[in-house]
Amino acid sequence: MSLITVSVGDTDLVFNADHDDLNQLINTQMPNDKIGPTYNFLVRTVAPESKEDFKRLILTEYNKPKGVLVMQIGGIVTGELGGGVEIVLKKPKA
Repeated sequence: MSLITVSVGDTDLVFNADHDDLNQLINTQMPNDKIGPTYNFLVRTVAPESKEDFKRLILTEYNKPKGVLVMQIGGIVTGELGGGVEIVLKKPKA
């Protein structure tokens, strides 16, 4: 498991995520549903000591996830699991 800390404003959120978590996220995403699976991924991987701050930041007053924030945090957490390998598309020479 990787400990990943994401700062949102003045609040640090800690996530415990690994490649199995990332694979589960990717396998549950559908063309018309990205926020739900990403929110579930974050809920599954947020550290217990960050759970209350996470809920306070991520949920609206109607207890719905804030989609843009979900995707921003999810992008940071999943990006850290990418292994740091640089991938570049090389175009064929004419």
